[in-house]
Amino acid sequence: MRWPTVKYEEKMQRFFYRLGESIGEYPWRWIIALILFTVVSSVGFLRFHQINNARLQFTASDSPSHYEGRVLEEFLRQNGSLNMIEVMIRARDNGSLLRDDHLEQLQSIMTEITDTVSVNYRGQPLTFNDMCEPYCKKNEPLRALLSLYSGNYSRFAVTYPVMDMLGQEVFIGANVYDVDLDEDGETIKGFRSAILHFFLVHKSRKVMIAWENKVVDLLYSDKYSLLNSGAASDNLVAMEIRAMGTKTAPLLLVAVFCLMIFLVLSSIRRRRRESKPFESILGALIPILAGITTVGIVSSTGLAFQSIVVSTLFLLLAIGIDDVFLMLSSWHRTDNTKDIKERLALTVMDSGCSMTVTSITNLISFGNGVLSTTPVLQTFAIYSTVASIICYLYQLILFPAILALTAHKEYKRVDEECTSCCLPEEIETVSVMRTKRENALKWLARLVTKRWMILPIIPTLIVFWALSVYGIANIETDLSVQKLALPDSRLVEFKNEYDKSLKAMQTYAVIVSNPGDLRDPTKYEEVKNMVHSYENASYAFGEKSTFFWLRPYEEFLQFYSSDGEDEDIAFTYKNIPDFLNNDMYQYYKGTLRINETACALNEPECIEKFLFSTGFTTLVKFAEMYPLIAEWREIAARYPSLNITAYTERSNFADQSVSLKPVIWETLYSEVICMGISFLVFIPDVISIASAMFSLISVNLGVFGFLALWGVGVDPLSMASLLMAIGFSVDISAHISYHYYENKAKSPREKMEETLVEIGWPTIQGALSTLFAMSPILLKPSYLGLVFLKTVFLVTVFGLIHGLVILPVLLNFFTSVFRRNQVHQSESSEAVNGVAPHRISIKSFAPPKEDR
Repeated sequence: MRWPTVKYEEKMQRFFYRLGESIGEYPWRWIIALILFTVVSSVGFLRFHQINNARLQFTASDSPSHYEGRVLEEFLRQNGSLNMIEVMIRARDNGSLLRDDHLEQLQSIMTEITDTVSVNYRGQPLTFNDMCEPYCKKNEPLRALLSLYSGNYSRFAVTYPVMDMLGQEVFIGANVYDVDLDEDGETIKGFRSAILHFFLVHKSRKVMIAWENKVVDLLYSDKYSLLNSGAASDNLVAMEIRAMGTKTAPLLLVAVFCLMIFLVLSSIRRRRRESKPFESILGALIPILAGITTVGIVSSTGLAFQSIVVSTLFLLLAIGIDDVFLMLSSWHRTDNTKDIKERLALTVMDSGCSMTVTSITNLISFGNGVLSTTPVLQTFAIYSTVASIICYLYQLILFPAILALTAHKEYKRVDEECTSCCLPEEIETVSVMRTKRENALKWLARLVTKRWMILPIIPTLIVFWALSVYGIANIETDLSVQKLALPDSRLVEFKNEYDKSLKAMQTYAVIVSNPGDLRDPTKYEEVKNMVHSYENASYAFGEKSTFFWLRPYEEFLQFYSSDGEDEDIAFTYKNIPDFLNNDMYQYYKGTLRINETACALNEPECIEKFLFSTGFTTLVKFAEMYPLIAEWREIAARYPSLNITAYTERSNFADQSVSLKPVIWETLYSEVICMGISFLVFIPDVISIASAMFSLISVNLGVFGFLALWGVGVDPLSMASLLMAIGFSVDISAHISYHYYENKAKSPREKMEETLVEIGWPTIQGALSTLFAMSPILLKPSYLGLVFLKTVFLVTVFGLIHGLVILPVLLNFFTSVFRRNQVHQSESSEAVNGVAPHRISIKSFAPPKEDR
C-alpha cells in the first residue's frame, strides 16, 4: 500500500535523472567546480584550533558542576590566570618515603621544583615562588613533617591526618597518602605516597605552561633514582587527548590503503574492460577530499577541533566507500548498449535515491547530537553532520563524473585493447564466483520467503532482546581520565596510582560567598553549624580532615587577647590581617578574600568570601560519587543566606555520569520518530516502512545492549558512537526496503530474489568496507577507537543479520498478510453485491452448433 508521498519520490527520481545527464555531458565542469569549492573551503584552516579540556568539554554545559567550578576558579585566581598542578611521588620499591635516602631525595626534588625550575618572562627568570602567591604554603605541612624526621626529632609523635607542632595543629592529610599507622590508629609509622599541590597565578598562561612542562621533564627524568614521580593537570590531560588524536590520525592512510585494495578486488568483472580498478581507487580518495572540505568549513565558523572528530574521518571513509559500491552496482545493471550519458542518468537516478535515504537517516542521527548540551558530543555531531552532507554530494557528483570520463573503454572492441595487457579479456573465475554468489543470494531469498521462517525468528528475537535489555539495565556510567589517553600514556599510570591512594581520603572545597556579619552570634553559629554538617555528611572523614581558618583564628584571639585566661572572646574583624600575616597561620592566607580597610574598621565587609576544605573517604569512581555530591548541594541549600558552593575536581565527571544515561532512550525515541517521518517521504509504502522501522529499533537495541555487555559504559565517547550506530544501523535496512519497494515483480519471492541479487552483495561489500575502514585502529588502540570499532562491528553484524534475514522475513510476512486481506475484502464486496464469483468461458459466446 503506497502513501500519497509517492509523488515526492517521483520528483526525486526525475531530479537525479537530470543530474546524471548533466554530469555525463559536462563531467569536467562538475569536477572543477567541486575542487574549487574544496580550495575555497580550505581557507577555513586559517582559523583551525583545538580544545581538549576534558573537565569542560565532556560535561553538559548546563551541569551544576560548571557553575561550581567557575566559583572556585574565580576565588582562587586572584589577579591572573590560574593553573593547578598535582605531583605524586612514590618510592620505586613501593616502600616508605620516611627512610633516610628516600626522605633526602623527596626534600631535594621539592626544593628543586619550587626554587630552581624557572622560565623566562620578559628577560627575567621566574620560579614557582614568583608565581605562587597566595598559595606558596600549600605544601608546607609536608615540608614540616619531613623536617621533623630529617632533624631526628623522633621523640615527636606525628599523628595523622593532623600533627601537633609546637602546640599548633597542622593538617598533613592533603599531602600524605598510603599511610601506615601504629597500633593506636593515629601515629604515623611511614607513608608511601606524597601528593604536592602547586597553584600558579600569573598574567601569562604560556609562562605557567612552560614551567609545568619543565617540572614534568624533571619528574620523569632519572635524576632522583629512588623515586617514581608523575604529574597531572587540566593542561596535561588535554595534551594526552590531543596526542590520542594526532597518533590515531595517520592510521587513516592505512585505512585508505586497505579500502583501495578491497575496492579494486571488488571492482573486477568477467570482462576486463568492464572492470573499474582505477575508478575505485579514485572513489576511495573522494572521502579524503570531503574530509578536507568538512574541516575547512567547520573551522571557518570558529568551532574548535577535538580529538573525537578523528573518528568522524574514519566514518567518512566508510560512508563514501559504501556509496561507491552502490553506484558501481547501479552502473553495471544499466544496459551497456546505451550511450554513456543515458547510463549515467539511470545510474544516478537509481543510486542517488538510495544514497539520499541513507544520508538523510545519517543526518537525522547526527542532527540529534547537534542539540546536545555536552560540548564534545555536540562538536562530534556538527562535524559528522557536515561530513555526511559533503561526502554525499561529492560521491553523488564526482564518482559519476569519473565514470563519464573513463567509461568509453567499455565500448572498445577487443582488438582495440592494448595487446601488452597481462590480463585476458574475459576472466572466467570472476564469472563463476558471481554465479555462485547470485545463486547463494537466490537461495537465501527462497529461504526467507518461506512462511515457516517466522516461527524460529520470533523466539530468536526474544532472546536477543532479553540480552540487550539486560545489558542496558546493567550499563555502567563512568568516564575516567584514563579512558581519554592512549593505554601507554604516562598519565594513565599516574591516574591509576593516584586513584588508589585517594581511596583513603581526598578533600573537597566549600566556598562561602556571603559570610554575613560574623559579629552576630546567630550568624557565627550558623557558619559553624554549616561546617559541622559537611564534616558529618556521608563518607566524611570527620573534623580532623577540615582545614578551616575560623578555629585557629579563635585560638589566635584567645592567645593574644585574653592574657592567658580561659574566657570567651567576642569575634572581631580587626585582627584578621595580623592573623594571616603570622608565620604560624600563613597557611590560611589563600582561603580568605579580605578588605583590610574594612577589617581595620571592624566591619563585615572585611571578609568578602572564604573557603574551607574537608575530607571524604572510600569513593573514587565518578558514578559512585554523585549521591555524595548531591548531598553536599542539599547542605548548601539549607543555608541559602551564606551562598555556599561545594566542589571537587570529580564533580564534573560525576554530573556527566548521571545526565547521560536517560539520553540513551531519549535519543532512540526521537530518532526513531524522525526516521519514520523520513521513510514516509522516501519509501512511501507501509509494509516497507513498518519492516524497516522494526529492524532499526531491534538493531539499535542490540547494539546498545551488547556494547554494555562488552564493557562499554555510558560516557560522551560511547554516546557519540551510539549516534553513529543509529545512523549506520538503518543503512542496510533502508537499502533493502527501498529496493524491495521499487521492485515491480509480482510475487514476494520474486521481489525478494531480485532485491537481494541487485542490492544484497553491494550491501555486504559496504558493511565489510566499514569494518576495513575502522580496523586500523587496532594498530594504535585507545578507548575512543575501540568504542567506535566495537560499535561498527556490532552494527555490521546485527545490521547484516537483520537486513538479509529478519527484514526479508518480515517483508514477506506482511506482504502476504496484506494481499490475503485484499483478496478477502474483494470477495466480501462481491458477496455483498449479490454476485457470486464465477468463471466466464469464451466458449459461451460461440455460436451454437447445428444439428446433424
